[in-house]
Amino acid sequence: MSGARYPVATIAEVVSGTLSAATASGEDLIEQLLIDSRGATITNTTLFIALRGPRHDGHRYIADLIARGARHFLVMDEPDAALVGKANFIRVADTLAALQQLAAWHRSHFTCPVIGITGSNGKTIVKEWLFQMLRGEERIVRSPASWNSQVGVPLSVWQMGGEHTLAIFEAGISKPGEMEKLEPIIRPTIGVLTNIGDAHDEGFKDRGGDAKAIEKLKLFTHAEVWIHPNDWSELDKLHYLLPNVQHKEWSMVGHGGVADFVRVVSCDIVGEATRIRLEHQGKERTFAIPFTDDASLENALTCITVCLHLGRTAEWISGRLALLEPVDMRMRTLQGTHGTTLIDDSYSMDENSLAMAMAYVQRAAHGRDRVLVISDVPESERSQEQLYAAVARTLAPERLDGSGGKPVRVIGVGPAIHAQRDKFPVGSRFYPDVDTLLQREDPKDFPGTVVLIKGARRFGFERIVERWQEQVHGTELEIDLEAIRHNLNHYRALLPRGVRTMAMVKAFGYGTGALELARLFAHEQVHYLGVAYADEGIELRQQGITTAIMVMNPEPVAMETLHRFELEPEVYDPASLRSAMAYRQAAGSCPPVHIKLDTGMHRLGFTEAELPRLLEALRDQPGVKVASILSHLVGSEDPALDEFTREQIAAFTRMADAIDGVLGYRPLRHIANSAGITRWPSAHFDMVRVGIGLHGIGVDATETAQLMPAAALRSPIAQLKQLRTGDTVGYGRRGVVAGDRVIATLPIGYADGLSRRLGNGVGRVWIAGRPAPIIGNVCMDMCMVDVTGIPCTVGDLAVVFDAKHPISDVARDMGTIPYELLTSISQRVKRVYVRG
Repeated sequence: MSGARYPVATIAEVVSGTLSAATASGEDLIEQLLIDSRGATITNTTLFIALRGPRHDGHRYIADLIARGARHFLVMDEPDAALVGKANFIRVADTLAALQQLAAWHRSHFTCPVIGITGSNGKTIVKEWLFQMLRGEERIVRSPASWNSQVGVPLSVWQMGGEHTLAIFEAGISKPGEMEKLEPIIRPTIGVLTNIGDAHDEGFKDRGGDAKAIEKLKLFTHAEVWIHPNDWSELDKLHYLLPNVQHKEWSMVGHGGVADFVRVVSCDIVGEATRIRLEHQGKERTFAIPFTDDASLENALTCITVCLHLGRTAEWISGRLALLEPVDMRMRTLQGTHGTTLIDDSYSMDENSLAMAMAYVQRAAHGRDRVLVISDVPESERSQEQLYAAVARTLAPERLDGSGGKPVRVIGVGPAIHAQRDKFPVGSRFYPDVDTLLQREDPKDFPGTVVLIKGARRFGFERIVERWQEQVHGTELEIDLEAIRHNLNHYRALLPRGVRTMAMVKAFGYGTGALELARLFAHEQVHYLGVAYADEGIELRQQGITTAIMVMNPEPVAMETLHRFELEPEVYDPASLRSAMAYRQAAGSCPPVHIKLDTGMHRLGFTEAELPRLLEALRDQPGVKVASILSHLVGSEDPALDEFTREQIAAFTRMADAIDGVLGYRPLRHIANSAGITRWPSAHFDMVRVGIGLHGIGVDATETAQLMPAAALRSPIAQLKQLRTGDTVGYGRRGVVAGDRVIATLPIGYADGLSRRLGNGVGRVWIAGRPAPIIGNVCMDMCMVDVTGIPCTVGDLAVVFDAKHPISDVARDMGTIPYELLTSISQRVKRVYVRG
């Protein structure tokens, strides 16, 4: 959620717009900015910005958004007369320019240090690694994902609030003039230039030369210091070497010139890590970096230099480096058909990233043959002959292992690489587009190989990955652990230093699998796991999970069992407290307990009226250790319930203070759920409980956009049928066919979690990107969908929900919430875990 909260009239003044207000005062408050109408949660504090581009126009969606509850719009066109009076409209000449102007004005309210990162490669990884290293020390706001564009930067900066102690934003450009627009929005106090390469340089006349470097450096116009890598021998020329990091130097440049250096003295690979000796301020320091590839080393060295500038000690940096995790940006390793291993790098294509990908392939191959599927290189300053001769040299076997190595098979896609086919090894094959490749190539012809799939985004190489990866038969729920990690870190970034996290894994991990999530959270060092019943906690203990576990619900379980498995129960009434005290007296010890207070949920817990009895019992039996005091917020996500939430927080504080006074010590306090973390900093206390937010469901559209969807439910087409007018589909003949239709049967039904409420046209699935409505009643094990006009065949996947088709949309169709939908997915549906 943004730190912003401004009256609509103020925003109109800031952007020099004309306000047509539905209310006379113009005092309606704006908190969140929205640019995409699809799947968004609209609130009365949302400002929709109608951006216009070559292939989109946000003005088209205004009427629909008003019908969905939107009340504030930033527009370029005069609003339709029928809409005037229904919403506030701020009219400007250019909505993108106004968005940028608004973000720059918002940025001017804050004085915390701001790190601005730019460069050809590595921006997002450096940003994320700085966050990983500094998150325990600072309260950080940062760009979500790779939001570094003319639109992404202002939306990122809009998140800034007075609670933040450090901001980290990245900026990307594709042509001259763009950085001048981004600089006042970010206004970095510390500038970081990762490198200058040939990625995204097609918009510069001097491609690969000084023009792009000069343009990027404009981000640092008002920076107090900027940090960049230099070749040791040519500091004054800003000469960048990639990937050779030996003897490279990182400079910290202030307004008065070069202020400091960090120089690489030596670099040695030791197992799966790299030991680097650096010289800084006349002293040599040694660091261990848990990566061996050149790109990661360069990014880690940039992070070291930034941390040194921020005053962190070498010892502190060493400890944080050991905890760095890979940031899954482009390359993914997947199991392919016919025993192949696919390396998916279907995001970009330039010489530098190709060299990095080839190094990655070398490490992944372990002696196996390699197949390289590559596209045209769309952005390079070289002539076509020079460019593809260099690409061919990069792909040559002797470049892979220094001794000739096993031969590689090259498959090229695109007219440019086809025109230069004579540069590549004999036997290489070339196709004009992905469609032709998919018709003529099949992994059965190169079984057991390692296949690099690398192409510029416009070629759509993700379709090759989708076709060639191993497909598990039947309905699957795919869970992205990297998305869950990202979402966890989002919430951690909102917390003050020292506030702990409890990750909720109850109800089979919200349907996504408690064990895998518990392993992830243990690795991420969350402080507690939350389960509903003791058997869930016992299963985790039996699988080796050692993280502290709180059991939240009242199912009667022997205290001896809880003690034996080191599970910590809630006590919520006199009987449950007496049980813990009796066990403590009989056994001499008992597991720590968590006292549940009822501050308004009226489900479980001691009410304020019952507090005197609780305090008396605690005085009489002091031997039971109270680990925490907790309660539940009733409506932390709902602005209409804010007054009640404030009353709950106040009651919780009063009751907890009284308990502390009797105990003589202060147990942890926690009341905030995912929405409470975002909207109620005053409810953070000592610990927070993160649940649905881990799965990508935010408190509002703005936060949901910052999170990553963590689950995708898909089912393959089992059969196709041709039906005619009058035919019926399913039990009760509820699905009546009108006209000639094609019906697909999917092996997913209400026993799998596809609710019967979605039947008879209420719900839909997505096949080949098109909606296919459910026809007839949903059966126990199957459902039928109308695929008339949709190109599909048996085995094609139908999507119930995924990143493009939000789970919130399906829940809305069911008349429920995402919690119910996720937790209702049957355990017979196979869970498949991916990382990115």
